Amino acid sequence: MTDVLSQDEINKLLAAVDSAAGGKSGSSASDGRPKEIPQEKLRAISILHEDFARIACKSLSAQLHDTMKIDMGSICQLFLDEFIRSIPSPTVMGVISMEPLKGGIVLEIDPAIAFAVIDRIHSGKRETKRQRHEMTDVEKIIMQGIFVGLSENLREAWSETISLRPRFEKIETDPKFIRVAPQKEGVVLVTLEARLGNAEGMINICIPHPVIEPIMDKFW
Repeated sequence: MTDVLSQDEINKLLAAVDSAAGGKSGSSASDGRPKEIPQEKLRAISILHEDFARIACKSLSAQLHDTMKIDMGSICQLFLDEFIRSIPSPTVMGVISMEPLKGGIVLEIDPAIAFAVIDRIHSGKRETKRQRHEMTDVEKIIMQGIFVGLSENLREAWSETISLRPRFEKIETDPKFIRVAPQKEGVVLVTLEARLGNAEGMINICIPHPVIEPIMDKFW
């Protein structure tokens, strides 16, 4: 006949398993994930950036004299260092301060999209594909103008939530130089899907929790 464990013996076995696993079983505080922003708040942030996508799409299409498509992709929460590790190098990133909120955000544009934009502004050509490379000084100047415009698009999209004064700070091409928050700070990552001619790629908006937490009650 099979032996039946007592409740005390079961508790001791569970405790031993929990200890062997580093105390992770049944514990959300020790699983190493960033503090969660409630789903209803994430939904509101997602809707806000759907507005940003619409505004940016209209603005860029007019500037480029070509149809640019930008759609909402996804929204998630992770650590800043996870976001940084996920980005290839070189890439095209703009650091944008979010006054009066403290700190800044990162707006990363897939090089396929960035260089398609540069080609249209610089020469009017519609390149189908370019090899990934470090931007030249001229290309950086062009993208600085694009990031300034996108900062204004952010101001407009956020205007019903807070009166922002977003300001483009600098371009980075190497993710490891991003210093908008501590590496283990939680961030909200908004991913947009962009297409310009034959070029397509993602536009990522990385928002550290300390930037957004002070106005969390403003998201319905």
